[in-house]
Amino acid sequence: MTGSESIQTSRRKFLGISAKGFLLAIFLQIGFPLRAAASSPKDVLPAYDATARKLTVKIIHSSASPEFHYIEKVEIKKGGKTISATEYDNQPDRETFSYVYPIEAAPGDILEIKAICSILGSKTVKLTVTAS
Repeated sequence: MTGSESIQTSRRKFLGISAKGFLLAIFLQIGFPLRAAASSPKDVLPAYDATARKLTVKIIHSSASPEFHYIEKVEIKKGGKTISATEYDNQPDRETFSYVYPIEAAPGDILEIKAICSILGSKTVKLTVTAS
């Protein structure tokens, strides 16, 4: 084999490997598009109304398809013990929404709120209850 033929053979092998890698990358992106676009909640903003005994949880979670990629569960703990765990099968808005929970809490109680994405990730925040 001459030097020129050797270079052409090496070039063909390289292009073949590059093409296979490119096709694999495209297949993975097409096969798992929502996973690639999925994100954990950007923010969880709790507010407790002691008079009404209600916890409002504002969640910021971007989703182009809120019926498939959504916040599937919100867990609330008080003193490390789960007092509420609500599951959802969609999210009411593509970006920002709120849920309200009836919660008994006294000033000084620490509430831990965890919002869990249906595809990837979660965010947990804590709120110390104050008197209204």
